Amino acid sequence: MIFRSEIKQNAKEQLRGRWPLAIFVTFCANLLTGVISVVSERFTTNEITFSANILGIVILIIAGPITVGFSKFLLKFARRDESAAINDIFSEFEIFKKALGLYLLVTICTVIGTALFIIPGIIIGLALSQSYFILAEDNSKSITECMKESARIMNGYKWDFFVLQLSFIGWALLCIISCGIGFLWLSPYYSLTTANFYLTIKDR
Repeated sequence: MIFRSEIKQNAKEQLRGRWPLAIFVTFCANLLTGVISVVSERFTTNEITFSANILGIVILIIAGPITVGFSKFLLKFARRDESAAINDIFSEFEIFKKALGLYLLVTICTVIGTALFIIPGIIIGLALSQSYFILAEDNSKSITECMKESARIMNGYKWDFFVLQLSFIGWALLCIISCGIGFLWLSPYYSLTTANFYLTIKDR
């Protein structure tokens, strides 16, 4: 049985006294994969389609390695590894093709499932949600191995993870009310909670 309160409490304890690093790295990771997307959409509305396409390609290229690299940082942070640092989010460019391939496959599978029926898409997304942590922990594993292992360890825990994610909705609404400033704290807290969830279920 997964105790959500315990997992979230672990994340809070790990953040105590280490908030600045967590906020900085999370902000940088979100900036690299998120703000570029916003800029791309702005360009599109201004009909500067060429620039939008270029930015879209940039997002596609860096999203995989950055996502796996950020997962690596979160695992190190959760384990109180003193070597956890900003350079972790760039470390997985060494396995660029594999990280990008994993990102594309997970995204495609989730999008196709959602396009057919919303619920299957959610289930697929939950099943594959641990793939990035798995690759971050063991770069020698193939893309399919990461996806299969994620589906395996999430067997029986998809609902737990879904509810865990829903438990942050209240905080997210408060962050929106604060003009988004609160996300500086919520984002690392949420991300670290997901890392603790992975560490909790991976050997069960």
